[in-house]
Amino acid sequence: MGWNYARYVDQVTEAGKREYPIPMFVNAWLNGPGDKGPGDYPSGGPQAHMHDIWRAGAPHLDMLCPDIYLPNFAELAARYSRSGNPLYVPESAGDIHGAANAFYAIGQYKAIGYSSMGIGELQRLTAFRASDAGPQVPTDVENLPLPAAYATLAQLAPLVLEHQAKSTIAGAWLNKDNPETEIKLGGYTLKVSLWGWGRRSLADIPIGQNAAALKALDVTPDLTGYGIFMATGPDEFLMAGDNVLITFSTDPPGAEFVALAGQAGGRFENGKWVVTRYLGGDDSTLRRDLANAVAMNQSGFGVRLFAQPHLSFAERAIQRVTVYRYK
Repeated sequence: MGWNYARYVDQVTEAGKREYPIPMFVNAWLNGPGDKGPGDYPSGGPQAHMHDIWRAGAPHLDMLCPDIYLPNFAELAARYSRSGNPLYVPESAGDIHGAANAFYAIGQYKAIGYSSMGIGELQRLTAFRASDAGPQVPTDVENLPLPAAYATLAQLAPLVLEHQAKSTIAGAWLNKDNPETEIKLGGYTLKVSLWGWGRRSLADIPIGQNAAALKALDVTPDLTGYGIFMATGPDEFLMAGDNVLITFSTDPPGAEFVALAGQAGGRFENGKWVVTRYLGGDDSTLRRDLANAVAMNQSGFGVRLFAQPHLSFAERAIQRVTVYRYK
């Protein structure tokens, strides 16, 4: 069925491109964990396990695109970012998970776009599905997670395109079950960890036990962290996100420590970077047990990214950071 479906769609696509030579894609209803075989879901489409058959059967298509409503977004994004297939997500969540999905897809897999399903149903901006949100319709729409994330991405768009082309960009997508990740970028290793305002910080966690301790934290089950990171020059980074903290070490590992030389929060206005607050002190101090940090080759300093508009931390949603090495 997949082969014949692909061949039919390819003929339609070829005929359409003769009239309008524009990019064409097919989106896929993905099979879920409970689907045991074809028929348990609308089968025959470009699901991940049918990817190669569709690429062979429909060469006039430019993209095979996943509708992602399953929680394992990172895994599914990886499956659709192979064999030269550009990642575009035409349907997915519009709540805090959607904000994280968009940042991760664009930063980690150079996605060309992310679209929330049913954006006109405002309840979808507060719950994974509109039916989960109840009857209440949000009124402060601009400050909800996805609109706020889109506003940040709009500021970053020119730089995102530049750094996607240079492969000097990366993304992070974190939750309670996946609370840490490491990113190698610009000659450094960035350890990105989940963190939520009003909850325990890494300073309360024994060093070297961050992942296990974070999983045990008493945080809301849907606490989500995300970020985009760009190496903008030697020892210099531009980063944006929410609910994450970042520490630095050398890549490859060595005897040198890495600390912050400069840190500023700000925004882009007409493409120009405008500093709204210079950061330091408590903004940069992630742990106070410095002797233990040094024993693990850490400086104890790093970056917190927050984007909650109702808090002053919104000034920390986009930051320019420079680092230096010392012994």
